[in-house]
Amino acid sequence: MVKRKKAKPGEEFFFHNGARAETKAQLVSQLKKLTPEEFISYVNEQKNDVYNWLRDCIDSELAKKIKNVNDQKKMIGMLK
Repeated sequence: MVKRKKAKPGEEFFFHNGARAETKAQLVSQLKKLTPEEFISYVNEQKNDVYNWLRDCIDSELAKKIKNVNDQKKMIGMLK
C-alpha cells in the first residue's frame, strides 16, 4: 500500500501546460486551474491519470475513492 506525502523525484504528476504536482495539495491546486476540456484529457471513460498517479505515487487508499469519478468538481472536493 502506497502512503506518501510527496512523490519521489521523477514521479511527479506532469500537466500538459508544463505544471507539475509533487503532493496531493499541489495536484488539487492544478486541477482547479484546468478547463473542463483540459480535465477530460486526464480523466475520461478510457483512462484516469489522476487515479493512477495517486495509486502509484501518493495514497492508494485515496485513489480507490476517486477511481470512478470523472467529474472535475466532485473529484477536487473528494481530494481536499
